[in-house]
Amino acid sequence: MWLFFIVLTQMLVLTTSIILWWFVKPQRFISKAALVVAVFIINNIALAYGLTEFWRDRFHVYLVIGILQGFMIYAALITIAIAFIYFGLLKREHRPKLIRSIGVIIYIGIVSLAVFNAYSPVVHHLTVLTNKPLDKPLTIALASDTHLGRWFGNRQIDKMVRLIDEQNPDMVVLAGDIMNDTTIYYDKTNMHEHLSKLRAPLGVYAVLGNHDYLGYEEAIAKAVTNAGITVLDNESVLLNDAVWLVGRSDDVDSKRLSAKKLLSTINTDKPVIFLEHRPTAIDEIKDFPVDLHLSGHTHGGQIFPLTMLKQWFEPLVHGTKNIEDTQFLVSSGYGFGAVPFRLGTRAEIWTITLQQAQ
Repeated sequence: MWLFFIVLTQMLVLTTSIILWWFVKPQRFISKAALVVAVFIINNIALAYGLTEFWRDRFHVYLVIGILQGFMIYAALITIAIAFIYFGLLKREHRPKLIRSIGVIIYIGIVSLAVFNAYSPVVHHLTVLTNKPLDKPLTIALASDTHLGRWFGNRQIDKMVRLIDEQNPDMVVLAGDIMNDTTIYYDKTNMHEHLSKLRAPLGVYAVLGNHDYLGYEEAIAKAVTNAGITVLDNESVLLNDAVWLVGRSDDVDSKRLSAKKLLSTINTDKPVIFLEHRPTAIDEIKDFPVDLHLSGHTHGGQIFPLTMLKQWFEPLVHGTKNIEDTQFLVSSGYGFGAVPFRLGTRAEIWTITLQQAQ
């Protein structure tokens, strides 16, 4: 894995140097050499810094630097396409300064859009019909992958609480990856005071995700519980004597129970909502009388081209799909994890209305 990032970093050095060389147009050899050396040093210092805390906070800084350079490549490709159309096909006068200005504008636009998508959530709505008896509709607010941490904290929690309150849900569920690996920033910035404002008439429930199982699972579960949120660890709860909510731990949990085991303890003649972090169990769940399956984890790919590539490996990357009378919903997430960017996806909350079919 380390070798992959070392090779990737040197490729970024090459492509970034070429793009900056084109943009700056250094004339002297010493200027050209200085540009390449500067890019090489910055990238490899970032890599060394990141590898000292692999896949944790320091590595996230490296990822941010790398993705910003990736966006530079996107901007360069778009600029080349525009230049080809404008100067090549339309035969307009060649204006190098204009095309460089367009390149800068495109780059700023890509970065701005990626940050906007990460921090400006949208609310989606879904109605799910069940053939099981249900006297009145049940409204559920779903948020997943909040990844509370360095770049996602109190302001985003307050926004989530406000958006969910506006939906007037009967209950709220959080589909894992509540925190970004640890409780350090949660405790440091007193996020408890803000998360504890998340309330609903039938309660707020959560399951833990893979980022909640990196050594801090007990601390995270305790912090979430202290905020008034019920953590369902391979457990079920009967809501309003009408609907079962089943919560299962993440795939990495060695004590994780099978769907068969969990569902055998409840009366599935009543509507069943199954909550877990990942959508990897679709083939398992579809054979059981589950009305609604809620998950997250995928981030919808988060950043292009992963938004497309993930579709080759995941049964459902983002959105909804009805299989064997079970409605599956995979949220792309409210937070973003390691890097504060979304390109091709957007932060989201889902409001689901479960009601009896007429």
